[in-house]
Amino acid sequence: MKAPGQKLLRAGVLAAGQGERLRSPTNPLKPLVKVDGRTLIEHVLISLGDAGAAEVVVIINEDSIAVRDHVVASRWPFTLRWIVETTPSSMHSFLRLVETLAADGDDGPFLLSTVDTVAGPQAYAQFMAEARRHPEAAVTLALTSPGTDEKPLLVRCAPGNSRVLALGAAATGSAQATAGVYAIRASILREADAARREGIDALRSFLGRLLDRGYHLAGIPINQAIDVDRPDDIQAAEEFLRSTA
Repeated sequence: MKAPGQKLLRAGVLAAGQGERLRSPTNPLKPLVKVDGRTLIEHVLISLGDAGAAEVVVIINEDSIAVRDHVVASRWPFTLRWIVETTPSSMHSFLRLVETLAADGDDGPFLLSTVDTVAGPQAYAQFMAEARRHPEAAVTLALTSPGTDEKPLLVRCAPGNSRVLALGAAATGSAQATAGVYAIRASILREADAARREGIDALRSFLGRLLDRGYHLAGIPINQAIDVDRPDDIQAAEEFLRSTA
C-alpha cells in the first residue's frame, strides 16, 4: 500500500533468459513453468502487486510471446508494459528495464525481480519498505540463504550494517546470497554505456563493477526465497509455499 506522500512504485521483471535447465516438452518457456498451480511469472507479479506496484515492465525475448499472451489474459492491479527483445545477457536485460522505468526522469527506487524467484507472502512488500529506508544505496539487494543454488551470488555485508562489502568470490564463506529481488536507483545508469563497451555479460558482473567503482550497495535479508532454476527446485518451492500459507 502507498504511504501518504510516497510516490508510486514502478517495477520490472527480468523474464528474457533462456532457462534451458527447466525446459521440457510440457514447459518450453521458463516463465510459464508452474509451481503450486501458478506460473513463475504469476508468482512474481502477485508479489509485485502486494508490494504496491502501480506499473510493471516485463522484458521477454522474441521467442516468448506466449508469456505475454498468458499474462494479459488475466487482470492485474497495475499497468503492464512489455519489452520484447532478445538481449545478449542478463545485464543487458537489466539495463533495458531500468532505462525504460527511468525514461521520464523518475530516479527510483524501482523494484526489480527475476522471473524465477518464489518468495513468501509479503516478502517483496517488506523488502521494499526496508529498501526505502536506505536512500543512500544505489542498489539494495534482497538476501537469503544460498541453499542448494548451484551458482549463488554470495554477499558479505559490514558487521551490524547493511552496507555490502564484497560480492561473489570475495564473499566466499558468507551465509547470504542474492535472492533475485532488487531496489534500483536510476543513478546506476551512469555506468551503463561503459559496461556495454567493456563487454560485461552478466548482471552479477555489473553489480561487482558498481561496488568496485564506489557505489553504495546495501543488503537486506528477506524471508526465505527459492530460486527455481532446476526441476528439483519446483518441489522445494511448492513445499515452501505450503509452509507459509
